[in-house]
Amino acid sequence: MPAQINRYSGFLPLLILIAAWLLWSGFQSIQLLQERAQLKQLHDNQEQTVQTAQKMRQQLDAIAAGTKRLAEAGNTHAQQVVEALAERGVQINP
Repeated sequence: MPAQINRYSGFLPLLILIAAWLLWSGFQSIQLLQERAQLKQLHDNQEQTVQTAQKMRQQLDAIAAGTKRLAEAGNTHAQQVVEALAERGVQINP
């Protein structure tokens, strides 16, 4: 009696491998899209804070320039403020 040889096809394991790879790729794509949307939302939320900080910086620069002009005009208190800022390494550029 001849021995019966079982031969398995490689189709089913290859099909499972391809299906698993497609599912993994789809999952990764969805995750990346969600993370991108979250990062965009965080960026948009920070935009107002950045604009507010820029306005405050402009106001501070205007106050510093006015203080320097007063110091140059001879105001002793303004001179003390400018000197204290200079000691701390702050330069006022009008």
